[in-house]
Amino acid sequence: MRRRQLLAALLLAPLLALPAARAASLDDIRATGTLKVAVYRDFPPFSFVQGGELVGIDVELARAIGKKLALPVSFMTITPADDVDGDLRNAVWKGHYLGGGTADLMLHVPFDPELARRNDNAVLFGAYYREQLAWAGNKLPASVQQIDTQRVALENDSLGDLYLSALQGGRLRGQLQHYPDTSTACRAVADGRAEIAFGTRSELEWGLYGSQVQLGQPQLPGVIKPSWEIGMATKESLHDLAWAVGDALTELRSSGELAAIFQHYHASYRPADEH
Repeated sequence: MRRRQLLAALLLAPLLALPAARAASLDDIRATGTLKVAVYRDFPPFSFVQGGELVGIDVELARAIGKKLALPVSFMTITPADDVDGDLRNAVWKGHYLGGGTADLMLHVPFDPELARRNDNAVLFGAYYREQLAWAGNKLPASVQQIDTQRVALENDSLGDLYLSALQGGRLRGQLQHYPDTSTACRAVADGRAEIAFGTRSELEWGLYGSQVQLGQPQLPGVIKPSWEIGMATKESLHDLAWAVGDALTELRSSGELAAIFQHYHASYRPADEH
């Protein structure tokens, strides 16, 4: 699902100063009796509806954190804005103009210093895994620059789409096949409509599960960050929640429960501090 927002999180774009939401504390959350967590909708394997139930890596992680804090979890599913700044505004500190309030905690936030600097109404913390660009196919070259006539399937407006569309002056644009999500792009490779699927490793692993298509790590010339940390966010006033969630996350990682959640959704767990 990572449309333009992962790339936008790394760009230097000013954010207008807007009034922060009402201050809160972990005690206030405990008084409500529920930890409200924001996750992205239609984003397998992290948060999506299956059999009428919200499931995924981020959903299970949120529930595991709630259990550590002795708080039941409710979910706020969000549709991506134009960038992560907009997602933080809508989900964490101000709320969407259509209403719905804000969440106490948001998952799947790029853990980037510049993003944190320009969003001072939110606290970015708790990096819980490392994501990276990858590709899949039955015969992969060493570098994306060596793509010849192969057709490349990818999610429309994703980070991979932006990168390959601009590579070598747009040489590959005519070979790119655009799909609504990475899972559909993976199916295009599995059934022979394309030779290569390109996207984030976790989404490729989910989309390729059960197929014989091979996953690979290409050389990506020109990419400053071929991998990046994914973490969480909360309101600037909720430092005590961030500390408590950070402690819970440390326990989940040490016990192996975090890795097991990833494994359950056919995604390899890569610690945030792994390069």
